[in-house]
Amino acid sequence: MRRSASAVAVVALALAACARLGGIRPRFAPIEGSVSVELEAQPDAVIDFAAGELRAAGLQVAVTDAPEGYLESSWYDVESRTTVGARARDLDRIVKLRFFADPTAGHTRLAAECVRRIAQDPSEPERDLERMVPDSSPGHVLLDSIVARLKTAYPLPAAPGTVAPTSAPPPLAKPTAPPRSS
Repeated sequence: MRRSASAVAVVALALAACARLGGIRPRFAPIEGSVSVELEAQPDAVIDFAAGELRAAGLQVAVTDAPEGYLESSWYDVESRTTVGARARDLDRIVKLRFFADPTAGHTRLAAECVRRIAQDPSEPERDLERMVPDSSPGHVLLDSIVARLKTAYPLPAAPGTVAPTSAPPPLAKPTAPPRSS
């Protein structure tokens, strides 16, 4: 009897350990057209920083799991600057931001997306109805500003033998005429 009780306990522990294997991060990849950058930080640090930036911009964090390298905002109305429900009507101005951070060669590759829905259709999976917003949209501008702050916080070091870029290139020297010979 004692042996079967310990076997049950071992099986219960194994099942409990496996329960987290599904994870929070969705199985789908970043959407086509997402922004991709490499950063000098661990994925969990990148996700934590991005979550802080989302909150500072007034967005609600819907899902975050720094160890898995995933962050997702709630649906957000870029005109009214408010969080909205999943069934909001003005599809062109309702966006969701997602960040996927993966380790690569000692750095983090971050894919960041700002999506909108193209239709409300409960018979279709939500992801199938999402598209990356145009580059000029307010949602993309918001995404770009967050990615820019991430790049400032975690810049990649300059490669050996190269000069780190400055904020602006030096002005070009004006050509001078050769001296006249008399």
